[in-house]
Amino acid sequence: MFRLGHEKIKYIIEQLDRAVENHQMWFQNVNRSLACNVPCKPEDLMPDAHRNCEFGKWYYRLADEVLLRHDGFNAIEKEHHHMHELATALLMESQQAPVSNIDKYDQFSKSVEHLRMQIMSLQRELQDSLFNVDTLTSARTRSGMLTELRRQHELVKRSAFTCSIAMMDFDHFKNINDSHGHQEGDMVLKTAIRYILDSIRPFDMLFRYGGEEFLLCLPGTDLVTANFAIERLRIGIENLTISGITRAEMRVTASFGMTALSNEIFIEESIHRADQALYHAKTTGRNRLIAWENLDFDKP
Repeated sequence: MFRLGHEKIKYIIEQLDRAVENHQMWFQNVNRSLACNVPCKPEDLMPDAHRNCEFGKWYYRLADEVLLRHDGFNAIEKEHHHMHELATALLMESQQAPVSNIDKYDQFSKSVEHLRMQIMSLQRELQDSLFNVDTLTSARTRSGMLTELRRQHELVKRSAFTCSIAMMDFDHFKNINDSHGHQEGDMVLKTAIRYILDSIRPFDMLFRYGGEEFLLCLPGTDLVTANFAIERLRIGIENLTISGITRAEMRVTASFGMTALSNEIFIEESIHRADQALYHAKTTGRNRLIAWENLDFDKP
């Protein structure tokens, strides 16, 4: 799942659409040069041809950290480079004599098709993100939350894998909306959640549970490690200076309730436990983290 805003996702999908079209035309032009002895473009003979085509110029200029960490995006770069290397070799050979290396040409054709499939696969993943990412905060929506949590729960049940979850709620958030308006409230949510998404690991998951309430999933993390990670987030939110629309700046705090997934209970019960811990954090001072395991009430 991509931690990108909707507009950025749409832009990348459009660019990938254009890349497929451009490379189809480029492939046709290379074939024409190979089959009909038509001169190719000089840049197609250069060692850095993959950087000078339209897609290459866009790809290496993009430099988006989220995409650069994505295996599919990096696989496209590798295949794109390989495709151009094969094309350059074939074009240079064709200047001396008609192409007779059938194996190399077959490799080239397969590389073109492989690249097209990789681009389309990345597009589908990006399109899925459009429907599963909250438009305001870029956190995941609640629709796919249980599916992801059940997947983590299965890992916990089958091995020594650990996973902790936490419910988070912004303190006195209604007062911000009532006093300063919903636009200011939206800015607080957007800024604070962006901070969290930038601070957690690529495989951690943050879901918008409802309103100003969020669920954080930390795979491979026990309660001790989760406590350090979430405390760091809590302090970071407390120290955020949020630039408002009508106000110079605002501050906000958040309360957290966490628990570890257990192979002995259903995932719904784990969510309930985290919610109980959150309620206790809210009723005992706010701006704090409490683990359900440390509570003395309502335990079986």
